[in-house]
Amino acid sequence: MKKGKNHRLKTVLGKAGKILRTFSKWFSILLFSYLCIYFILSFILSRITVEGKNDPKSRIKIYLMKSGVHTDFVLPIKTDIIDWSKSFPRENTGFKDSTTKLIAIGWGDKNFYMNTPEWADLTVKTAVFAMTGLGSSAIHATYHYEILSDRPVIQLYLSLKQYKELVRYIQHQLVLDKQGNTVYIPAKNKLVVSGNDAFYAANNRYSMVLTCNSWINRGLKACHKRACLWTPFAGGIFYQYGK
Repeated sequence: MKKGKNHRLKTVLGKAGKILRTFSKWFSILLFSYLCIYFILSFILSRITVEGKNDPKSRIKIYLMKSGVHTDFVLPIKTDIIDWSKSFPRENTGFKDSTTKLIAIGWGDKNFYMNTPEWADLTVKTAVFAMTGLGSSAIHATYHYEILSDRPVIQLYLSLKQYKELVRYIQHQLVLDKQGNTVYIPAKNKLVVSGNDAFYAANNRYSMVLTCNSWINRGLKACHKRACLWTPFAGGIFYQYGK
């Protein structure tokens, strides 16, 4: 009797193991196929140019700055159009330095921003939430004294109209409280802030389709500057500008 039960148990476990191996095999094949298609499409679509407008009266200088795999808009802190220190108060930074002249603005997955100071700190949960759009997003605003010379940079000139369109695009991403103020997110992990930066709640959700770089690319389209048809990577944006 006992041998019969053991035999049935082995049979059930054998079938379950076979089903699991078959599932794992097809899951791996589908995942590999999806990633291949994703990278092929990202390469092709990032090479398709969406032409911009070059106004001879463009006087507002901005930058696109790449830090690793991430791209930021780097903008003058104050113009006649906007004073970014009102949206991103210096009081929320560690240094509270009023002598800075530029501000870098980037968008991304909040959990990734707040909990992953180094790639070694990346967890499976954080990666899954970031890739699938399950987590919330944040704006990372960093004050600078000057444009950094140790990383790739693209310099652009915008007209007043184009800059207003870019400002409107960025402001649309910001979550505001009942008083109309941006929502500051204190960094519990002090390794993710440098002293001149802070995080703020943002709209939309990060995913493999809408990444930090495709957010920048959308901003370029919004202000009618040259952009990719679509790109999830910084390389696509810098390719469009010959860098």
